[in-house]
Amino acid sequence: MSKKIIITISLIFVVILLAVASIPLFFKDTIVSKVKNTINENLNAKVNFKDIDLTIISSFPQLGLKLNDFEIVGVDSFSTDTLAKIKNLQLNLNLMSVIKGDKYQINEVKLDEPKIYARVLKSGKANWDIVKSDSTKTSPQDTTASSFKAALKKYEIKNGNIIYDDASLNFYMALNNINHSGKGDFTQDLFVLDTESNIEKLTVKYGGIPYLNGVHLEAGLPLDIDLAKMKFTLKENTIKLNELVLSLVGSLAMPNDTDMVIDVKFDAEKSDLKNFLSLIPTMYASNFKDLQASGKFGLKGFAKGIYNEKSLPAFDINLNIENGKVKYTSLPSSINDIQIKAKISNPDGVTDHTIIDVPAFHMAFDKAPLDGKLLVKTPISDPYLDLALKGALDLKQLTTIFPLKDMALSGLLNADITASRNKSTIDKGNYEAFKASGNITATNVNYSGAAVAKPVSIPVAKLSLNPKNITVSNVVAKIGKSDFQANGAVNNYLSYVFGKDKPLQGNFNLVSSLIDVNELMGPATTEQKSADTSKLSVIEIPKNIDFNMTVKTERLLYDNYDIQNAQGALFVKNQTVFFKDLGMQMLDGKVKMNGSYASTDIKKPKVDIDFGIENMNIQKAFNMFNTIKLLAPIAKYTSGTFTTNLKFNSDLGQDMMPIYSSIDASGMTNIIEAVINGFEPLNKLSSSLNIGELKKLELKNVLAKFQIEDGRLLVSPFNIKKNDILLNIQGSNGLDQSMDYKVAINIPRAKLGNQANSTANALLASLNSKAGTNVNLGETIKFNALIGGTVTKPTVKLDLSGNDIKSEANSIVNQVIADKKAELESKAREEVTKITDKAKAEAQQKIDTVKKQTEERIKNEVKNQLNNLFKKKEKTQTTTEQPAQ
Repeated sequence: MSKKIIITISLIFVVILLAVASIPLFFKDTIVSKVKNTINENLNAKVNFKDIDLTIISSFPQLGLKLNDFEIVGVDSFSTDTLAKIKNLQLNLNLMSVIKGDKYQINEVKLDEPKIYARVLKSGKANWDIVKSDSTKTSPQDTTASSFKAALKKYEIKNGNIIYDDASLNFYMALNNINHSGKGDFTQDLFVLDTESNIEKLTVKYGGIPYLNGVHLEAGLPLDIDLAKMKFTLKENTIKLNELVLSLVGSLAMPNDTDMVIDVKFDAEKSDLKNFLSLIPTMYASNFKDLQASGKFGLKGFAKGIYNEKSLPAFDINLNIENGKVKYTSLPSSINDIQIKAKISNPDGVTDHTIIDVPAFHMAFDKAPLDGKLLVKTPISDPYLDLALKGALDLKQLTTIFPLKDMALSGLLNADITASRNKSTIDKGNYEAFKASGNITATNVNYSGAAVAKPVSIPVAKLSLNPKNITVSNVVAKIGKSDFQANGAVNNYLSYVFGKDKPLQGNFNLVSSLIDVNELMGPATTEQKSADTSKLSVIEIPKNIDFNMTVKTERLLYDNYDIQNAQGALFVKNQTVFFKDLGMQMLDGKVKMNGSYASTDIKKPKVDIDFGIENMNIQKAFNMFNTIKLLAPIAKYTSGTFTTNLKFNSDLGQDMMPIYSSIDASGMTNIIEAVINGFEPLNKLSSSLNIGELKKLELKNVLAKFQIEDGRLLVSPFNIKKNDILLNIQGSNGLDQSMDYKVAINIPRAKLGNQANSTANALLASLNSKAGTNVNLGETIKFNALIGGTVTKPTVKLDLSGNDIKSEANSIVNQVIADKKAELESKAREEVTKITDKAKAEAQQKIDTVKKQTEERIKNEVKNQLNNLFKKKEKTQTTTEQPAQ
């Protein structure tokens, strides 16, 4: 009988277990459908999940609904934001609510490895505001459309990462690797929520300032919740930030949509200084374990009042450090006698009533004391400042206090500064009423290490402070091989600090025997070397700077430039540097600059400079300047010197090189003395004319006017003489190395060859015989050569039609005709005086007829003979030059 009972009970249990295990199978399709419908009906977002699992064994007596690889992506302004990406989202449902099939009751929520990015725009729009609105619903609390209802009693976050980024408040918070759980009955209006939190790294920034940076947080916070009044009260609790233990009690209530009522108190009175120092991220992350700290630390405060867009709660924060001492175990010296009292308070929540008061602070770096105070009041309406700082610091002593790796530091700093008064005294220009005075001096300061490219040495420097200006005097410094001597003054630093958009004005003088910019910039990184070490980046001129500066340096090394005796004036204003009479010696010549460099548009900086260049080496200029390489390629084949005046205006790229299509430049160049040899277009012209001497040209005092437009160099006509050959050159070439030049050639007739000259002489003898004249053919002939193609593959075309050869022949014909006409007119006048009026008329008619016939006969004869000459010459040249074409 007992066996039967046991078997029967076992069978019942098996049946029950099978029935329970089969429940998910029966309801899976229905639940999946309702999940999808609920998401689509209620959320305005892109929601995806890989699949859905249902279980009852692990979640018994509840039904577990698990969404795998769950993801929510925003729309519209947040279309690129992933609001949530969760490895597993598990909802534990009330089993009976599932069986009844009306509304599924959610009792527990578990998030496994969630990544949540909550973002608020400056406009206040939040990316989690994704619930669809329905104008047909009379109440915003109407949830009848949902197949689920919350009846939470437990929630859990495991290995999560959460970011809250609020641009409207300039607030940022990141919680890395958070494990958090809460237990409470959310179905009740009044209940206690017990939470446990462990955050590996907590970062909180406000206004760009990191108040907590990578801090480890542990907290157990019991919370009384009144949902009817939306009030949350913190009971006795413990919060641990790194090694600092805090207590936070009080309440937070949200009675409406705009106000937050705060009433909280916090304190860490029973703490050691080391625990407070653990909040300093760099110390905690690297050297905190090796840090010995003693002394008492106290932090206490409260916040009470209403927080909204127009008001703050009243608050009071007190920080005290008594008899503090900090020392690293591996170093011999310490910071001693640390005494600090600080209070930040606001009695009524009005921002302008905030007071920052540090009545006194004191510490000693080994035995060197540093004392000071700070008071700030009425920060909004009329900021009041009362500041004092006094101390002497042996920099070498710092190396015995702090673990400064790969660094050598020595020298003395002395400071004694005081400042006090309201900002309004500055606004009114009443600088004398603003009490500001003091000195900072540096003596024999030396600094070297991995953080700087070259060692820094400052034998002496002094800064003096008064209400009108800050004077920098007797500054002597050396950085690597570079040396500097400077003095000057900043004249309106108070207006700059307290005013709005008021530029900082200053005057400085800088003298140096050597400035090695390449050394100061440091060696290029591996990435820079593999990319292009010749490329520069845009130099941005600071805003609100109005400086005048004179510079004089005997030698300046920058990139491949070796510049001597650079001196002139620089003016910095409106993000523009103006050059005035900035002279220097480089590339064997002298350069003088007037103009400007502007970075008002950082994406498209501009230069507008007038250059005066004297006696510069052409080959060195070609090798140094890319603009010459691209727009004046003939310079590669030219040795000698040149002088030029150039007006140059251009946009610059991000590599600080000119954008060639934007160049607008013009000028006059004087080739003082140079030789052009090996230039292919000249070689081709020489071959076309069969005149070898044109392959090499010697230039002396050759003037050429040029202009650069749309990426082309336009050259106005200029002359070059090679022995007894005269060349007149004009045209253009472009960035693509294309050429379009016209060369007018004035060449001796003798250089055209014996056959051509014999034919011309025979023709002219015949003309003289028939016309009864004695005219000689000129010794030179003019024609044009058209040079096209590219610099490396030029083309040459000789233009013989309508050129100066025929003009010369026409001149000869006209002279012959004029001579014969004068002779006939003289004879006719003699006949006219011997006959009657009738005979005169007949004789005149006959004379005119004879004259006309004679003119036509001579003109035709000359024309025919000269045309034969030119046809022979053209045929000979065409036959000779055709292979070169």
